Amino acid sequence: MKHFLEQVDRSARHIIFPILVILIGILILKQIDMYERIVRIYHACLPVLLGVVVAFFMQPMIDRVQLYLPKRLSVFLVYIVFAVIVSLLLVVLVPIFYKQIIECVKMLPIWLERFKNILESYHIPYDFHSLLERNSLKEGSMFVVDTLCSTFSTAMDYGVAYLTGFFISIDVEFWKHCIYKVFKNAHRFSTFYHTASKIIYQYLLGTFLDLLFITVSTWCILSLSGFPNAFVYALLLALLNLFPYIGASIGLVLIVIVALLSYEHFPFLPIFLVWLLQQLESNVIQPMIFHKTMDVRPILSFAFIFVSDAFFGIPGVILSPIFAAIAQIGFRSYLHAKENDTVGKWEDIWYDFDEVMQEENMKI
Repeated sequence: MKHFLEQVDRSARHIIFPILVILIGILILKQIDMYERIVRIYHACLPVLLGVVVAFFMQPMIDRVQLYLPKRLSVFLVYIVFAVIVSLLLVVLVPIFYKQIIECVKMLPIWLERFKNILESYHIPYDFHSLLERNSLKEGSMFVVDTLCSTFSTAMDYGVAYLTGFFISIDVEFWKHCIYKVFKNAHRFSTFYHTASKIIYQYLLGTFLDLLFITVSTWCILSLSGFPNAFVYALLLALLNLFPYIGASIGLVLIVIVALLSYEHFPFLPIFLVWLLQQLESNVIQPMIFHKTMDVRPILSFAFIFVSDAFFGIPGVILSPIFAAIAQIGFRSYLHAKENDTVGKWEDIWYDFDEVMQEENMKI
């Protein structure tokens, strides 16, 4: 433990000066009216930077297809198939999601009326909940409009990023050649890249299967019990389940609140089945998919809520646990590449930090 704290201390000493330089640089740029221009340039370049990320994520799939097909054909095939799959999912899911959102909006007056009754039972003044009703409807509509505008803007950036990633993937051999020419320790970078891309590919595939299992299972349970807007709440539950420690509980509480507002008699059985499904997913399904339970550090997940919101808006907040996990995989892949020449496996990267520290303390 002492050795670990010494490493943390040395790392903090190394990064504190660059952080101070960056902060002072930002203050100077603000004083000379250059900061806003740089921010605009950054926003213009952001789709290109995202294209680099897209190419990084696509390359593991391209490498697998390239075992059977020529390189350029593999790139075309992977990007076209991925775009077709995403388009089909949007065509199928967006109308369902839109229809259920409309039904949720229609249910709002009923929910507000029941909420009024609850407030009156606790002798809360009427002016309070009338103000709540007026503000909630007004702010809710503004929130929907802002979210739609943000989503369309983000979708445009994603489209440009996707095309950029495609062109980078076409010339990936050129970029590899440049890296090997410029950097002397390029083999370390190669180890890092192959480790990170391999583990990230496994993680994203496993996360997709996990989300699919929760969404479909919860949707079936809620639909069979006549739960209103079952698909919306099943999808929300699956996405909230990505957040460590509290996400699953928040999702279940949300469904409980909707059940209280929607039913005269509380539906205990479907709620119990959803809770049972969550326990099955966390203790059986997730370890079966990933060979180990997920171990994203909570502070990293919390920090990436704000980082993802700054970069991607509302969709970024929803997907922030995935971005946090990818960042953790990247950092641990870097640490692995510093000390090993072989490509890391899942168990080498996705270890339980608390268990490792406990083993080191026992050795000391």
